[in-house]
Amino acid sequence: MKKLFITLILLFALKSYAQSYYQNLFDSMGYSISVGNSVSFDQQAFSWGVPANMEALVLMYEKTHDEKYAKTLIKCIGNTIDRRDNLRDLLQLPNVSNISDYRGVSGAAWSTDHYNTTPGDGNAYGHLVHSANIIYPMAKFAAIIKKDSNIQNILYQSGGRYNNMTFNVIADDIIQKAKETINYHEDQWYTEPGNIGYYKERNDAPIEHIGICPFNMQSSIGRVFVQMYRATSEGQYLTKIRQLSNYIKLNTSFNTNSGANIWPYWNTNDLPEDISHGGFTMSFPYECYQYEISEGGSFIYLESDIKAYSNTFTNDLYRSPLNISGRVGHDKIWDIKNSPSGSLAYGDYISYMWLYLSKKNKPLYQMIADLQAAKNYYDHIDVEKSPLTLALLANYENFIVPVNTHHLWGVDSDWRGVAKGNFDGDSNDEFVTIRNYDGMIGTLEPYDKGFRTVTNSMVYSGPYNWKGLGAGDFFGDNKSEIIALSDHADFNNNGFYIFKIENNQIVEHSKFTGFGAESDWVGITAGDFISGGKDDFIAVRNYNKEVRVYKFNGTDPELVYFNQLNLPVNSKIKAVAAGNLDDDPKDEIVLLIDAEDYMQNGVYAYDIDDNGVMTLIDKSIGFGAGSDWKGLAVGNLDGDGADEIIAHRNFDGEYKIFKLNKSNGIRFLDDIGIESFPVLQTKDNVMCFGNFDPGSKNDELVTLRKDGGVVMFSAAKVIKNTATNPTNKQSDPCHNELPDVLFSFMKSASFEREDIKEISVR
Repeated sequence: MKKLFITLILLFALKSYAQSYYQNLFDSMGYSISVGNSVSFDQQAFSWGVPANMEALVLMYEKTHDEKYAKTLIKCIGNTIDRRDNLRDLLQLPNVSNISDYRGVSGAAWSTDHYNTTPGDGNAYGHLVHSANIIYPMAKFAAIIKKDSNIQNILYQSGGRYNNMTFNVIADDIIQKAKETINYHEDQWYTEPGNIGYYKERNDAPIEHIGICPFNMQSSIGRVFVQMYRATSEGQYLTKIRQLSNYIKLNTSFNTNSGANIWPYWNTNDLPEDISHGGFTMSFPYECYQYEISEGGSFIYLESDIKAYSNTFTNDLYRSPLNISGRVGHDKIWDIKNSPSGSLAYGDYISYMWLYLSKKNKPLYQMIADLQAAKNYYDHIDVEKSPLTLALLANYENFIVPVNTHHLWGVDSDWRGVAKGNFDGDSNDEFVTIRNYDGMIGTLEPYDKGFRTVTNSMVYSGPYNWKGLGAGDFFGDNKSEIIALSDHADFNNNGFYIFKIENNQIVEHSKFTGFGAESDWVGITAGDFISGGKDDFIAVRNYNKEVRVYKFNGTDPELVYFNQLNLPVNSKIKAVAAGNLDDDPKDEIVLLIDAEDYMQNGVYAYDIDDNGVMTLIDKSIGFGAGSDWKGLAVGNLDGDGADEIIAHRNFDGEYKIFKLNKSNGIRFLDDIGIESFPVLQTKDNVMCFGNFDPGSKNDELVTLRKDGGVVMFSAAKVIKNTATNPTNKQSDPCHNELPDVLFSFMKSASFEREDIKEISVR
């Protein structure tokens, strides 16, 4: 029992160290403790910013159940309610008093004259959409509390309106205050035959556009009804949900070609819906679907409805990587890659609200993350200044997230290889790339949100048909050398080219050619395969299905062994990579095999002994003949020591993630998950892992894209490297892996050596 208890402690401690990339960013920006403008006495501050901050906090609490988010949210909610038009007098502060709207009514709203036909005219107006945005996160938080008896008796003691109240008491007050705001707008609710309902602006409102509210505003209040129904089970909210959904459905058409829902901005004219407001319009249907709202045994929105809304983004708005339309059902193209302006203004930002749909349409997350990580986007719209964007990115992240990008290399680059190495003598990994367009070989490292060069580049022009490169300490000089593989038509140029770094220049050291034009080289990879203290390399060609293992004798490559694989004649080896799959002293290799026989098609992992002989460890097969495997990388994605495999196929754009696990002494490839992308975004990607960010124990993934772009991904779950200098561990290397209390316990006399044998933590 003692051993089991210790094991569970260790597992919990290590698991707690892996934190969401975007959660870390959210917290580091101070959003987990900031009440933002909820302390403002300017009602305009409550129109958009404060509601978004509260929605971000309720999302983070819903995702993590971490009370720090709930405490800040409660404080924000209390501040916001205290500043409602008709409650400000209770604050008893100088120059702060109740506000009356243009009718002379001081009600349950946050009125402002900022959006009037004549801004600042003193005729305050309580906008339905602002009220809805404000009370939505409140109602959602109340619903979370009412649905979970385990948190209802938590005592809040962080000051403000709700100090020393339990969560349940707080929820009751929130529900009451939300009802008051809904009632304030009740005169704006209209119904029609056919069980249809909608909101209109007041006829005498001091604003430019009166009449029926746009669809994004209808949806904003609609999702309030969803949360109020969840919190109270009161039928009045379900009735309005049904009536409002009928109105939205009546004004939504289905495009059979794209499978997408199409709708205008409102029903008063043919003004098209824009990409930012469209994200709000679809939020009410999604909320109904997510929380399974039904009436009379019939769901308000079905999975097919949400699929059609997600297709609105993926099939209608999204045209190709970094190229989108800003209008639903129309062509107003925004080329984020090439143009910092273009026909779509940056005010029409890609609403973060679309990220809600990524739960049902997995590639949508990487579409939006890719757009927001592009320089022409973040230079104009600071994503990190939006807590709600970060909260949504955190809520729906999976395995990897894009963090560094550069998209200005040409579409004709024809990238052929990328490999990690150390090219400047510091303790961090950099990476080297080669492209076929002009034979350019260059070294890069992440810098800010992009990349910078490490050494000067070189160009090896000519028809060399490069097939990949590797990097490692081949010469035993504690520096990385580079090896590139050419599949040249002339056997005199077909083979290996070895480069080294001298005075910040990439220079050719030697070449080993003479291979036949029929070689059909696949690729090359470096690693520690043969004992001896230096890195080795492996070159793979489809001719005879050969895997050739080389070591360096001094500075010259020496063939150790060539393995001829027993693969079907009509199969093709598509990619090779290497890494430490089992956390032992030596590296293993991984191959991707395309075969017509699905029982041969897939991912193969091999051991290599000191004689260069390969032994199959396991293979993950059963993939279709049309897989068209392409990208492959092996690295420490989860930061736990042993490496993982990312294998990409062009068929569906997916990155399939594998880990070598062991059961009863037998090692096997475990398919642990998928990161989904749109097909065009990953087509023909070339990739590698490396620890390019020394602040984490995880490796990052660098991808070279067919469109010329370079994108680096961080693991979505990051284990921070707490060592000041990652290369200089403390006297006991385990100390940096565990909290001090747990480390001290492990070092104590009561933690006997025999107990260690019972613990296996990866």
